[in-house]
Amino acid sequence: MLKLFRKKNVAKMILWGILILILPAFVIWGSGGLGRSKERGPTYVGLINNKKVSFDEFAQSLGSIKCHIILNYFNQPKMLGSFLNNKSFMGKLAWDRLIMAKEAKRYKIKVPDQDVINYIRSHPLFSRNGGFDDRIYEYVLRNNLGLDPRSFEEVVRENLALRKLNDLLAKDIKATDADVLEGYREDNEKFKISYVMFSQDASLAEEKHKKIKEFMQKDKDSFEAACAKLKLKTQETVLFSKTDYVEGIGEAASLVNIAVRLKQDEISDLIQTRKGILMFRVSEMHGFDEEKFKKEKVDYSKKALENKKNKFLENWLKNLELATSLNIDLNNYDKYYR
Repeated sequence: MLKLFRKKNVAKMILWGILILILPAFVIWGSGGLGRSKERGPTYVGLINNKKVSFDEFAQSLGSIKCHIILNYFNQPKMLGSFLNNKSFMGKLAWDRLIMAKEAKRYKIKVPDQDVINYIRSHPLFSRNGGFDDRIYEYVLRNNLGLDPRSFEEVVRENLALRKLNDLLAKDIKATDADVLEGYREDNEKFKISYVMFSQDASLAEEKHKKIKEFMQKDKDSFEAACAKLKLKTQETVLFSKTDYVEGIGEAASLVNIAVRLKQDEISDLIQTRKGILMFRVSEMHGFDEEKFKKEKVDYSKKALENKKNKFLENWLKNLELATSLNIDLNNYDKYYR
């Protein structure tokens, strides 16, 4: 027990106005406040490592995810609300947390009490006038997180265990100069693309994509000429960067991510967008400022390393997910509870 955080030395809680403003009462629900729905349905949520995951375990994981998000975004109320109100997003995170927690146990990751104490004492949510305030701590736990101290401490312990697991798995990941350059290009270069947009019929799009590549390789046609042979009209965008919204297509980030890796006159694979399925070639590229890159390279190397680690961990988790099975709909999980 972490007795330091369980003292009941305040008879009347003070309502700090600033705290109420930045942290609305997103009460966390866990297994204590839920029961199984009376409607017919699965008797367990799914299987992880061939072991059944109960509905109580899933509810507890969902509560831990909500707590984790509040700890990280308590001072960004709009983002906080968008996360907590996204049911499918929260359900997916809760399931992934269960998968990762079981891996942390398999790796025998341990988090000592002192690490939990240090995290809580240093968290800005529980600080006032530059130091930890036990009154704010107890107020937030009771009124905003809906957790008793013991439960909250175990959520923190598991959060720290998952962080340790991530660090362990990604410890050998390195960012090469090529990784840094590619990432910098992605964030700083601008592109125009010539593209064809198909309907959502993937099979039709795949057939056209194959034909266009054949015309370009065998007949040495340009992308536009190859499309014309199939009576497909190409369109060209204005110059855009990673953070832009491209008219007729949507967010530019996925396009830029592919554009920086294409060779001259090479066409992309098929890309799923909100508007349909498209393929493109880069028709114009505005490069980055090389002198600026030299000045920012050291700091950007850290960002490139973090991005590479995140991609590694995403793939690791996807592989773990393939070995699990779900019995419930993560987009509407609360229908299984009463």
